Amino acid sequence: MCRLFAWHSPAPLTVNEALATDADALRELSRIHQDGWGMAFDANGHIELVRDVKAAHDSDLYDKATNETLSTDGIVHLRWATEELEVCLPNTHPFIKNGPAGPIAFCHNGGIPRGDLLNSLIDPDLIEGMEGDTDSEFYFAALITALRESENDFVAAYRQLLNDVDVLEYTSLNTLILTHEKLYVLCNHKPENLPAHVDADYYDLTWTTKDGVTTAWSSGVRPAVSDGTPLANGYLLEVDRTTGHTEIHHVH
Repeated sequence: MCRLFAWHSPAPLTVNEALATDADALRELSRIHQDGWGMAFDANGHIELVRDVKAAHDSDLYDKATNETLSTDGIVHLRWATEELEVCLPNTHPFIKNGPAGPIAFCHNGGIPRGDLLNSLIDPDLIEGMEGDTDSEFYFAALITALRESENDFVAAYRQLLNDVDVLEYTSLNTLILTHEKLYVLCNHKPENLPAHVDADYYDLTWTTKDGVTTAWSSGVRPAVSDGTPLANGYLLEVDRTTGHTEIHHVH
């Protein structure tokens, strides 16, 4: 279980510039979401990754990355480990894997049962190439398999994948995705499986575009923003990184 933040900007920004007055709010959330953090971002046409197993509030690397790294597009993840999975870099989001059209950075908030059904949706080479052992990475591999089958059509891939896993008792498949061309934000969760120890809005996602800058975030990340647009459950937000154009797709 985790917190998520994403941004797209016509001009490079740091994470803290994209968050504006909410920069401290994200950092403070790491006192609960304390099992590492990571950021994937565009660096002159390449997707770069920085991660740390320390909590963001106790990480010099986090302070440096969020204050100094400039990028037009990025995704940030604060991890709250579930299933007693190890806190280590291979289990720290975001993950980067090669998709049909190039590198994809991916981070996830929620949980999905691993096992025969999920494994059956993953190509064997992706199983062999697992970096860690989180359910999130298995979910990512299933998405890449679906993208291969859909010729890199994210909307079609998600429609198929969400239909295939609907029988599973997952909590949330909320996801941030960064590619060379697009930024994607998926809101898809099962309210009936909400863990008892979190608030009712835990899996809510919100987004906004102001002055050409699009941001998207989990609950609690941007408390100073009162006019954001909720991303409805079962919908995928697509941001064109070249034009800034946004489009919302119903995927489940």
